Amino acid sequence: MGALLGPTRAAILRSAVTGTTTCRLARQAGVAPATVSHHTNVLRDAGLITTDRHENLATRLITPLGPAVLTSAG
Repeated sequence: MGALLGPTRAAILRSAVTGTTTCRLARQAGVAPATVSHHTNVLRDAGLITTDRHENLATRLITPLGPAVLTSAG
């Protein structure tokens, strides 16, 4: 599962445990915000995170399925 998820998506998923913004995810993962947006779209489509939008701020939050995937990914 770790190879499928990849290190960047795994880092983003771990960072979303407490809920966070795209810019903060980018800083924590060491990638550009556009890269984070791509990865969060994939994670959201897989049902691993949700996105809560309020005006121009998007907060990413892990879903109940996310920790199970992280645990199996090692």
